[in-house]
Amino acid sequence: MQGYHNKPAETASALRNGWYHTGDLAKSDPNGYLTITGRIKELIIRGGQNIAPAEIEEVAIRHAQVIDCAVVGVPHATLGEVPYLFVVAENNQLDVESLLAHCRVSLSSYKIPEATHIVREIPRTGSGKIMRFKLVEALKAD
Repeated sequence: MQGYHNKPAETASALRNGWYHTGDLAKSDPNGYLTITGRIKELIIRGGQNIAPAEIEEVAIRHAQVIDCAVVGVPHATLGEVPYLFVVAENNQLDVESLLAHCRVSLSSYKIPEATHIVREIPRTGSGKIMRFKLVEALKAD
């Protein structure tokens, strides 16, 4: 890749020493297979611990009352950022304590959402990607 057309600043941040940096986070398994786990710019850093929003979302979506969900990082005075969970709940009803207990079974304590918000829908792009910035904007508006 030579760069982005007429976008030198974006090209400079994406290309380093001739290599294209996608911004994707991945992990490899013992067999050498890679799994994309998220994006660097979506990473939540809570007290020095890295949290991929998708990891929390994958656990939360398995709760019986959760139809859809998304996680965003929200600034915190001492921890840097904390995860907030947005949930589309079945019949707009959610037992938050049950959901958090469900999360505690599969997630480390620092990954448990600091707050849970019930919403009508998770904003998504035409290709289905979560528009996390819209959720952050909604928090600021409240």
